[in-house]
Amino acid sequence: MQAAVPRFFVESDQVAGGRASLTGLDASHLSRALRAQVGETIVIVERGIVEHGLRLDEVTPSRVSGSIVWSRPVEGEPRLEVHVLQAVPAQAMDATVEALTEAGAATIRPVLTHRTVSRPDPSRVVHRLERWRLIAREAAQLAGRAAPPEVHSILPLRDALGQLPTDARILACVIGQGAAPILRAVPEPPVAVGLVIGPEGGLDAADLRLLDGSGAILVHLGRRVFPSRLAGAVATSLLLAGAGDLDAAAAPAPS
Repeated sequence: MQAAVPRFFVESDQVAGGRASLTGLDASHLSRALRAQVGETIVIVERGIVEHGLRLDEVTPSRVSGSIVWSRPVEGEPRLEVHVLQAVPAQAMDATVEALTEAGAATIRPVLTHRTVSRPDPSRVVHRLERWRLIAREAAQLAGRAAPPEVHSILPLRDALGQLPTDARILACVIGQGAAPILRAVPEPPVAVGLVIGPEGGLDAADLRLLDGSGAILVHLGRRVFPSRLAGAVATSLLLAGAGDLDAAAAPAPS
């Protein structure tokens, strides 16, 4: 595979008069880690709506700028919105956020279930949320998405269910003979999905009663058991494949 063209999210005030500029961490990353050069073309995505090819004519650790050489409507977002209610794993939530972003989750909603082992210290929740949002932003840029998924604050499962879109079909991944194959439960867009991923110990009876009262459909991912930190990304990919969102390849940047 060829290396992807570097991609960065920008606001409209960074684009004017056929030019655009990046500062702060983006400029530092481009100039130092990526070693961008004058004359190179990168992709910038303006507010998740339009993407531009930016030919660089200034590259410093504090500022990278250039001229826009092409523009087109942004692509990269699935038609099917998958809102993932992810039980906070005991380890590797950073990697979980990254994988869910790359798979195409519309939002990431960390939840606490009865068997959730990880109970973040309230004094550290804000810091962890900021880190997860930064990880989602960087992963979305690398994955060619139009925008990062929103990472919500940690909530009990009941509260997170109450914040889903009103038309969302709730699917809960479980291990058991009574569950349906996940591909049989894929809705036709624009109906959204609320995808519930339990902790390593699974959803307990109280969680399942809550989900049943919310109209959830129990689904499984086949005969193999995925750890909680990976199950959400696998399930999201299967749902998007079932909805046809993986049928088309990424469009190459204009030459």
